[in-house]
Amino acid sequence: MSNCEKCGAPAAQGVVTCTFCGQAVSAEIARTAIPCRQCRTLNAWGTTKCMRCSGWLVVQCVFCGNLSPYNISACLTCNEAFAGSAERKAARDQQMQHQQRMQTVGTVGGVAAPFLGAMAGGMLGGWAGGGFGGYHHHQNHNYDGGNWGGGYDSGGGGWAGGNSGSDFGSGGSETGGVFDSGGGGFFGGS
Repeated sequence: MSNCEKCGAPAAQGVVTCTFCGQAVSAEIARTAIPCRQCRTLNAWGTTKCMRCSGWLVVQCVFCGNLSPYNISACLTCNEAFAGSAERKAARDQQMQHQQRMQTVGTVGGVAAPFLGAMAGGMLGGWAGGGFGGYHHHQNHNYDGGNWGGGYDSGGGGWAGGNSGSDFGSGGSETGGVFDSGGGGFFGGS
């Protein structure tokens, strides 16, 4: 409890005007006083509700959540201006969400890219290497007499002991004659 600087009467906590003489309790308290929006009574700095009508003297910052007197232009804690603060907060939140989504996409994309690349490579490799109608060897396994093909017979057009109209060059093969060289097999011939 302090005393009025003018008349010396005791002044209650939070009171700006002396109840005895009607003057300001102190020059400092009068300088920082917050007028009530409803009844215009002066209230001491740091008071959240009016001493007379219980009206709110503070506003809550949408950015940091702290309370500041309504009669100042910016939050005392984070310095954000109160004018247009709701719109700025919504725009910042939207920008943050967008950045988080982009970061998530970047992270997922960085992890998924090698898998997708491997899958695409496997599909292309299968297509070019025989998995999708390309070259695939299915003939001339001559297993009789311990001779496993014996190598290529350059004189007869095909593999030794094998079939010169092999799957590689014949129009009726599973590849549809893709490797048809016009003769007796893929590797040459007559």
